Amino acid sequence: MGCGGSRTVVQPVRVSPQHNEKYEGPIRDRQCRDVLALIIFLGFLLVLAYVIHYSVDKGNPKLLFYGTDSWGNVCNQKNDAIDGVNSSGRDTRGHKKLFFFNEDLLEKISTESTPTTTSGSVCISECPAEVADVAAMQAFATNSGSRLCRYDVQVANYYDGAQDGTSTCPSVPISKTKSVHNRCVSEGLSDTLDRVGEALSDLLDMIDDNFGQKCGEDLEDSWKEIIYLILISIGVSLALMLLLRFIAPIIVWLVVAIVVVGAILSIAFCWYSYFKKETKFWLGTAIAVSVVGVILLLILLVMRKRIALVVQLFKEAGRAVARMPQLILQPFITLIILGGVSAALVYVFLFIVTARNHHVEITDYVSWTDDEPIKGMVVIYLLGFLWLTQFIIGCERLTVSSSVALWYFTRDKSKLSSPVSTSVWRLIRYHLGSVAFGSLIIALVALVRIILSFIEGRLSGSKNKVAKVILKCITCCLWCFEQFLKFLTANAYIQIAINGYAFCKAARTAFMVVVSNALRVAAINSVGDFVLFLAKVGTVAIVAVVGIEIFRDKELHYIWLPILLACIAAYFVAGCFFGLYELIIDAIFMCFVEDCEKNDGVQQPYFMSTGLMQFVKNADQALKADKKRKERDQNNVTTLGDARDDVGV
Repeated sequence: MGCGGSRTVVQPVRVSPQHNEKYEGPIRDRQCRDVLALIIFLGFLLVLAYVIHYSVDKGNPKLLFYGTDSWGNVCNQKNDAIDGVNSSGRDTRGHKKLFFFNEDLLEKISTESTPTTTSGSVCISECPAEVADVAAMQAFATNSGSRLCRYDVQVANYYDGAQDGTSTCPSVPISKTKSVHNRCVSEGLSDTLDRVGEALSDLLDMIDDNFGQKCGEDLEDSWKEIIYLILISIGVSLALMLLLRFIAPIIVWLVVAIVVVGAILSIAFCWYSYFKKETKFWLGTAIAVSVVGVILLLILLVMRKRIALVVQLFKEAGRAVARMPQLILQPFITLIILGGVSAALVYVFLFIVTARNHHVEITDYVSWTDDEPIKGMVVIYLLGFLWLTQFIIGCERLTVSSSVALWYFTRDKSKLSSPVSTSVWRLIRYHLGSVAFGSLIIALVALVRIILSFIEGRLSGSKNKVAKVILKCITCCLWCFEQFLKFLTANAYIQIAINGYAFCKAARTAFMVVVSNALRVAAINSVGDFVLFLAKVGTVAIVAVVGIEIFRDKELHYIWLPILLACIAAYFVAGCFFGLYELIIDAIFMCFVEDCEKNDGVQQPYFMSTGLMQFVKNADQALKADKKRKERDQNNVTTLGDARDDVGV
C-alpha cells in the first residue's frame, strides 16, 4: 500500500502514464453488490416471519405471570375453547390467582403453569383466608365472585371433597393462603418460600426503612429534572463534538506530557529509593520501571508524528460534522430503529418460551407439553435477532462512511449537495447485500459464542474441569474474533463507500490498509479512543455538577438517585455522539490513505486539506502544487468576473 505503517509519512503511489487517469473520488457509476447475500437475507426474513407466526400461535406471554386451571384456561384473560373440554373457553379476566384443590401439590409448585395431576385447580380473584367448612366456602364464593369448586358446580351444591383433590370441590378445612407468583399457597409453605428473599430484605432494612418506596417517591418528584438533565447532556455532547477539533490537540499533548513526566519521575523515584535503602526490592523495581519507562518514551518518540496525525484527524472530523450537521441525527435514528426492532423481537421471544401443546386427559383435565418444533426455531430466531441488529448498525456505518467520503473527495466543499441523502440512496440502491453479508458473518460468530456460553453454563455443576476450561478458552477466543470481525467489517464498509466494492474485496482491501498502517491505526484506536472517553466523562461530570445545583434545594430522600440516573443516561447519550465521531475519524483516515494511493499531489492534486498534506512524504511539493492550483483557480474566477463586467459595460 502507499501508506506504509513503518514510516512517519505517507509515500504516494506513482501512477504510470498509461494508467494516469484523473481520480474523482468515490465512484458514481456503481452496480449492485452481493446480490446473493441480499436474496439469502430476504429469504431468511421470510423464514423468520414464519417462526414468529408459529410462535405467536403457540405461545402466550401471560403464562409467565399467571397460571392455567385444569381445563386449559389461562387466568386473567379471555380464553378460546378447547375441543372436547366443556369448562374451557372461559373469560377469567379479573381472576388472576390459581387455586389448587389438593394442598399437598403446593410443595411441588413451580413457575410451570400447571403440574400434571388429577387434582383440580381454578382461577379466582383473591386467595382465600382460612375456610373452616362448606358454609365458609360458599360465603367466600358469594362475596368474592370466585368459585372454589369446579366452575359448573353451583354454590348451593358445594360440599366437602376428597383430600387428594380429585373431587369437583376441595376438601375443607382450607388453611389460610397467600399469593406467590399468582398461585395461592398455604401460609406455612409461603413462609418457607419467603425466606429466600429475607437476606435481601434485611439488607435493605439495614440501609433504610421503606427504601424502595422512598426511591419511587424521589423518582416521581424528580422525573422532570431528570429529563432536563438528559437534554443538557445532549447539548453538552453536541457542543463538545463541535469544539473537539479545537480542544483535542490540547488534551492529546497534555496527556503525552503527563505520561513523559510521569515516566521520568517514576524512574528517578525508584532509583533514589534504591540508593537510599539499598534493598533488592527497590533494585528490582527500579530496573523494571526503568525498562518500562524507556520503552514507553521510545514508543512516544516513534509515534509522535502519528499522534500529530490523530490530532489533525480530530480537526478534520470537526469540519465534517460542521459541514454535514445531518450526521448528528444518524445515531438517534439508528437507536430508535434498533430499539423498536429489539423490543418487538424480545416481545415475540416471550411467545417462543411459552409455546406449548395441550392434551386432553381421560378426567377431562388438560395437560401441557413443550412444543418440540419450537426448540429448533429458537436457534433460528436468535440468529435472526443478531443478524437484524448487526444489519441496522451496518447500514448506519455505511451511510456515515459514504457521507464522509463524499465530503472528503469534494474539492469545493461549498458545492457539496445533500451527501447524507445521496449516501442513503446508494446504500438502498447498491449495497444492502454487502451489509447483509457483513452482518451475517458477525451474527454467526456471535451465535456460536452464545451457544458455547449456554453449554458452559449447563456444565457449571459438572466435575469435568478440563471440558469447562476448554469451553472457556474457546468462548474467549470467539469473543476476540468477534471484536476483530466488527472492526474489520466497519473498515470494509468504508472501502465500500469509497470504491463500491463487494464485501469480500472491501474486507480484503481494508485488512491490507490496516496491516500496512498498523502504527497509525494503533495511534487512532488508543489516543483517539482515550480522548473520546475523556469527552464522555466530561459530559457526565458537567451533568453531575448541574444536577447537584438543581437538586440542592429540592426535598428528596436520596439526592444521589436522580443524579445517578441522569449521569448514566448522559454517558449513554455521549456514547452515541462520540461513537459517531469515532466512525467519522476512521472514515477520514481511510479516505486519506486512498487519496495517497490514487494521487501524487503534483500532477494529480490531493483532495486532502493542507493540514493533512504535512503527513505525506512529498509534503513540500504537494503544498506548493496545491498553492499554485488555488492561485490559478482564484485567477480564473477573477478573470471570469472581469469578463462579465466588460459584457455588462
